[in-house]
Amino acid sequence: MLKTQWIVQSKLIVRPLAIAVAATVCHSAYSSLEEVVVTAQHRSENVQDIPISVTALGAEMLKKADIFDAGTIAQNTPGLAYSEFSPGQANVSMRGVSSIDDGAGLDNSTALFLDGVYIGRGASINFDMFDLERIEVLRGPQGTLFGRNAIGGAINVVTAKPSDQLRGKVGATVGNEGILRYQGLLNGPLSGAINGKLSVSHREHDGFVKNVLLNKYHKDEDQTSLRAQLMFNLHSSDWLLSVDTMDDDREDMGRTPLVAGNYDYPADLRRLGARGRQSASPIDGFSKREASGVSLQGDIEFKAGILTTITAFRQAETDWEMASIGSPAGGGSDFLDNDPNTNDVYGVDVNDDIVEEIDTFSQEVRWTSTLDGSFNYTIGFYYFTEDTDRIEQFKLDRNTVSTGQVTVGNEYSGTFNETTSYAVYGQGTWELTPQWSLTVGARYTVDEKDYTAVSVNCQHVRDGDPSIIGTQFENFPACGNVGSSLRIINETFEVSPSEDWDDFSPKLALQYRPNDNIMLFAALSKGFKSGGFGGSQGVRSAAMRPVDPETAVNGELGIKTDLLDNSLRLNVTLFKTDYEDLQVVRFGPVEGSAFGAFQTTNLGSADIQGAELEVTWLLTTDLSILANYAYLDTEVNGLVLETSSGPIDASGSALRQAPENSYNIAVNYTQETSIGLFDYNLAFSHADSQLNDYIVSATVIDAYDLLDARMSWTSTDEKWEVALWGKNLTDKEYIAHSYVIGPGVIGAWAPPRTFGANVIWNW
Repeated sequence: MLKTQWIVQSKLIVRPLAIAVAATVCHSAYSSLEEVVVTAQHRSENVQDIPISVTALGAEMLKKADIFDAGTIAQNTPGLAYSEFSPGQANVSMRGVSSIDDGAGLDNSTALFLDGVYIGRGASINFDMFDLERIEVLRGPQGTLFGRNAIGGAINVVTAKPSDQLRGKVGATVGNEGILRYQGLLNGPLSGAINGKLSVSHREHDGFVKNVLLNKYHKDEDQTSLRAQLMFNLHSSDWLLSVDTMDDDREDMGRTPLVAGNYDYPADLRRLGARGRQSASPIDGFSKREASGVSLQGDIEFKAGILTTITAFRQAETDWEMASIGSPAGGGSDFLDNDPNTNDVYGVDVNDDIVEEIDTFSQEVRWTSTLDGSFNYTIGFYYFTEDTDRIEQFKLDRNTVSTGQVTVGNEYSGTFNETTSYAVYGQGTWELTPQWSLTVGARYTVDEKDYTAVSVNCQHVRDGDPSIIGTQFENFPACGNVGSSLRIINETFEVSPSEDWDDFSPKLALQYRPNDNIMLFAALSKGFKSGGFGGSQGVRSAAMRPVDPETAVNGELGIKTDLLDNSLRLNVTLFKTDYEDLQVVRFGPVEGSAFGAFQTTNLGSADIQGAELEVTWLLTTDLSILANYAYLDTEVNGLVLETSSGPIDASGSALRQAPENSYNIAVNYTQETSIGLFDYNLAFSHADSQLNDYIVSATVIDAYDLLDARMSWTSTDEKWEVALWGKNLTDKEYIAHSYVIGPGVIGAWAPPRTFGANVIWNW
């Protein structure tokens, strides 16, 4: 087994502290904090020794806080915000840096890595994070070692690996709202040199947003995930083969109108008696996602270092149809008049119908030195391809008792993109003296994108527009015989632009360690997010126009300390970021379109500054506190947006998804008894209000507080664990995501209070 991997595995403990935040730790007295080992710089290091702002969430904390997806990661990480337009369209913001364009030609600003494999598209980024060793959240631009599009930061998900110890686990959870979860794991040796692991996870719950018009529930969950791994431990190399798959099948998002536009949405809802977590769309929708991947990682040991190769294929398919408005357009429902003799028409709504297919291949080759002297380094090469096909139909659907849900208007937009990316990188650290260290790194990236945008106005097809006769649009099958009453897509065209970009992203960090318990650092780094082509939605000029790359130059001052006889860990980071050429997505007017469209353009810049605090405090051997806090001060400059009333200067606004204050506090108490270990955990989290549109103030997400609790018992032989838990115990009703569309503002509800019990059996 390789030396570096042996270091990681030899530090595993049998029973970590209740407040432990890493799966890789060094056993110590219960009154002392444990060492948190991460691989944020592609080598196993104590998180207190590296000049990076990192939040490490280990297996024990993942279990206690019920962290299982990107949303629950954000709740426990300073400076990270998460919301969903749909299950296949995740919106992630790190320190206010985000991207929400849904076309095939642009990428996320926060990169997610699963065992070193880059996952970029929003449809793939939020999966069931089960059977993990730890999650590392690297805040700020990661332009050197992780690189690709990690302009806001990187989320590094590390799975638990196969071992030579035969063991298994099964667990089940039941709760209110129809909650049912189960997990199973089998791990152990298959031969002298091969270990294997198979794990499965299933999560489901009932819908919690009631459609008061159709009398059914939306926003449920039904997701099954499976992972299989083989570890080959050869004489001078280790090889890990991983296969994973996920199937996610849900109802409509249950979106709700928040502000009236041309339609009297709120009045319709009030007449129906709608309250919190309710919707009144006349149509029904769904969301289906499938994602899978296979990767092979090899670590080959040489005298002077380790050669790592990671080859990965990933695939994802999403198909969803969801109500865009959440209420009958124009109040056009017979059911609103409360006359049962005339009730036949539920009304019409805009059905957003999206099918997306993603295929990616990546190859990384990395050399990590293991020199005995004062200098060590990492160099590597990265290659990545991604093919994305995204077809979006805007359908006006009518629902009646006699006919059911039928399409009465339809328009079509398609975006197809092929990305090819190359990068070389390197980073080295010199121990100048026993107290001082200097890190220098850089990455050079070349991105190429070949893009095709297609838009079809069905009225143009039926009218025999001369510009489309003889092309693929003639008699376009998606149009059928339905009318064209939406006027969302104004133009019919096909364009195929292409573009390439290159970038040099350096990093410089200086560390000073006056003693074994204190480390101070100053770092300067640059992040780069590739350019591309925005989701044009029927605007030829926008489809042809490349969106320039974003860049961010980030400066940090930080201190990492272990104080009070190693019982208090206090880490503080101050940062300032110059964020340039923002890729801004906004719904706005389009000439000739009655509805308007989402478009992405480079607008202005932003100044970001803030502070982050992380505390782990062992007050006694049984009582501990874990807390984090983030302060964000963001301001956009030179941001002029087109509206139906003319251009508006939005300069001075805060960035989207950037709450000024957010924090999380967890208190944990353990009680050792003759029948086993009792563990009590109480957690409180807060997020200030945050913008979701630079002009429309009604999209502001109000501040919210959440209270969670968990109590568990573990048997003396550690084979059985029983837990009672509750989340959002105060049953806070709040909107988790909002957006401007057409004449109004629409929102998606956050989950209600949930509680339940789970049982785990280990052998």
